[in-house]
Amino acid sequence: MRPEVNQTYKGGKMKRFLMLLMATMALAACKTVQIENGEVPDEYLARAKKLEGVYHGSFEGRSGQLTLTFEGNKPLLLYKDSRGNSLLASQCQSSINNLKWAYVTRKGVVESVGFYFDPGACMIDGREVQLSFSKDYSTIRLSLLERRYMERRCRIEGGGPNFPPREVCEYYQNDRNLYGKFSR
Repeated sequence: MRPEVNQTYKGGKMKRFLMLLMATMALAACKTVQIENGEVPDEYLARAKKLEGVYHGSFEGRSGQLTLTFEGNKPLLLYKDSRGNSLLASQCQSSINNLKWAYVTRKGVVESVGFYFDPGACMIDGREVQLSFSKDYSTIRLSLLERRYMERRCRIEGGGPNFPPREVCEYYQNDRNLYGKFSR
């Protein structure tokens, strides 16, 4: 009887150790930092400023340049191509606004960020420009949601001697994004 009690105690101790280990790993993991007022918190500013610069490339097949600068703690993201300063068609008068969030790895590397986006007069679903950075910060991949739609997929299941076949439907969310790639 005694060995069973001891075994239960060891199991409980191991379970607590695993819970503590998982909690420690969760604290050390990557995190998304929500940004207030579009300003990078002081603790992340030095890392964020490594991204500052002019990047050349294309967005949806149109050559252009992406410029990331700072006014104090506030990053400013500007896009320019031969048609103007709008990611979308020039008549849209779209604009990239304040920084919304940043995804930082546990090593303090800024992996991606999101900026609020105003599509202006154009009809797209995206309200956020997302930037993903290469490890050496020399390349930026930009994405912007163009359309989000739901797709219904159905199939026939079952059927047998005592019950008829039935239609089972599921809904899937599909996104169509606009993409760009820029390098220093």
